[in-house]
Amino acid sequence: MSTGRLVIVTGKGGVGKTTVAAALGAATAAEGRRALLVEIARPGRLASVLEVPALDHEPREIREQLWAAKLDEDRCLQALIENLVPVRMLSQRLLSSRSFQVLCAAIPGILEAALLHRVREFVEESGPGYGGFDLVILDAPASGHSVPLLAAPRSLASLSVLGPLAETLRRIDALMSDPARTSVGVVAIPEDWAIAEARELRRTLEELQLSLLPPILNQAWPRRFTQGEERALEAAREDQSIDPALLLAGDLFRYHRQGAHEAIGRLKDNAAPRPIELPFLFGEGMALGDLGPLQVGLRSLVDHA
Repeated sequence: MSTGRLVIVTGKGGVGKTTVAAALGAATAAEGRRALLVEIARPGRLASVLEVPALDHEPREIREQLWAAKLDEDRCLQALIENLVPVRMLSQRLLSSRSFQVLCAAIPGILEAALLHRVREFVEESGPGYGGFDLVILDAPASGHSVPLLAAPRSLASLSVLGPLAETLRRIDALMSDPARTSVGVVAIPEDWAIAEARELRRTLEELQLSLLPPILNQAWPRRFTQGEERALEAAREDQSIDPALLLAGDLFRYHRQGAHEAIGRLKDNAAPRPIELPFLFGEGMALGDLGPLQVGLRSLVDHA
């Protein structure tokens, strides 16, 4: 059995968590390490970012050292039941039973546990045709759905589960709660709603005793001007020596940069480390080939992972 690491990427919808996850996978592969991107969210955007028609339930190679998969809930549940009930005839009978399907739907966390069970296999085991991975990157659902997903092993364990399922949950929890093996990256953008959500999400994940990476501030406008250049712009505004349209463009950059600076300060509250700052991408594309600037910003996470 080979053992890699797991990084879970989450955040409020609209902050670019899928592009961040894809860029982290590409950065890992660029360092010569085997990376697997795993998508759970529905509907998902990972295939579009990777510029492939669709992703399969089993990993397939997208480029050298970079693999991707999109998990199917039904197939994960089937695999979990077959693992718990190794006699195939019995497991198939259970899976085909309408009563059993209704029961599964009523048990809080069972589908989430099935998904995490498959993720754990990717992290810990070598699979046929693709081998072990150094880093598995889980593109988790948006924050409102990622918390129930990550809390599932302990939620189910609180039901006093015994037998093989209890052992499966224990192994999932052992992976998730080990800071040497699993970390969660919370993504935000320089907007009040996103910052507030990221701070609340980090507090919730800390209560779940999950190891957190530094906050990730995506779409941060760069600093274009030195203090001296900003003074020169103000002087030019007074004497009207620069085209007003250029001054307006400069004001726009300064406004958005100030917003990013304030967002960094707010994300650092509550003793959080300095956020990892990822640049705003001004190009029209958002595919894997366009994410080079994000990969540069995520190199420190590759080293951490």
